[in-house]
Amino acid sequence: MIYFEPLIQSCDLSLASDSPYMKIAQVCPYDFSRPGGVKSHIMSLSKYLAKVGHDVKIIAPNINSDLVEEPNVHFFGKNRSLNIGGTKIDLNIAVGEEKVALKEFLKKEQFDIIHYHTIWNPLLPFQVRRYARTKHVATFHDTPKNLFIGRWIMPLVARWVFAFLDEIISVSKTQSGFIERFSKRKIEIIPNGIDLEDIQSQPKVQKDPATFQLLFLGRLEPRKGVMHALQAFRKLKMTYQNLKLVIAGDGDDRKMVEDYIKEYDLRDVELKGFVDEATKYALLQESDIYLAPALYGESFGIVLLEAMSIGTPMAGYANEGYKNVLTDEMLEHFSDPEDLEGLIKNIEGLLLSEKREKLSVKGLVEVKKYDWRALAAQIEQLYQHSN
Repeated sequence: MIYFEPLIQSCDLSLASDSPYMKIAQVCPYDFSRPGGVKSHIMSLSKYLAKVGHDVKIIAPNINSDLVEEPNVHFFGKNRSLNIGGTKIDLNIAVGEEKVALKEFLKKEQFDIIHYHTIWNPLLPFQVRRYARTKHVATFHDTPKNLFIGRWIMPLVARWVFAFLDEIISVSKTQSGFIERFSKRKIEIIPNGIDLEDIQSQPKVQKDPATFQLLFLGRLEPRKGVMHALQAFRKLKMTYQNLKLVIAGDGDDRKMVEDYIKEYDLRDVELKGFVDEATKYALLQESDIYLAPALYGESFGIVLLEAMSIGTPMAGYANEGYKNVLTDEMLEHFSDPEDLEGLIKNIEGLLLSEKREKLSVKGLVEVKKYDWRALAAQIEQLYQHSN
């Protein structure tokens, strides 16, 4: 495995040092104690904005707030989780005393910019927008889970939401294609990023030379493809006895995963549950191949950047979101979604070839363009334009 020691030194990226001071709020609609791409996005963006002197606070729903150690997160509202289209949707709203507290907080802080992430996740972001008199920016991260929603509902709702935003950001052309259909508003494409500085500070972990480890990271739900990872592993394990599969994540399909492992008496499958950031990067270092079998509903593929930043080769399904990140060389190891036989061949090809090292080097180079220091500078400039 090629590690990432020279990565940061080779990047000469920084935010503008002469930027005017701003008070900025980042609004997260999700459980902030739970790992996820949007949370990582908000944390990294906030970190680099704060580094150049801006005052950044995070607003999030009051879910498991006692598990959150970040000091600048402020919690409001209650939560309900709904299962829609194969994934969980958080429904959050501040009522009664919490609504009063939210209003007082916004009045006291007098933010120059409020930046919403997946603003239409009901209802806390809309409450913030209603109670705050300032400039409003939104990043759209999500893609639809079915064709009807993507073709009609999402662009119609987007047109309505655009009316009360000063600036609009999408993380990819794939995602923006679903929100621009019925509007002529300018949409800035600023991708998700990777915190290379943070990754370089992670402790180094050695692989086990006696095993060939596959890693799945993500929620255990249908669209993430965990069952495809398991089925591919079962087939390959018949031939390659030193193969191991680590599954890091949790969700509604956990029992299905456990039942499948038991039914086929699968050895060398380890279920980790949700893992923290340090454990995630340690697992990526330990693993020979990262499996990315998400079937649909991906806007971008930040987890692919995380694998690239460690130099871990990847195999999976080439959904539309992942295509925004993968180079042509990487795409050779990504088959069409649902093509299980293709996934198995992709993994087996990397098991047997020396191409893994070349893909490691390619990933380490490619990921530099997604360094959060550069992306945060782009967003900072958008804030200034908005003001």
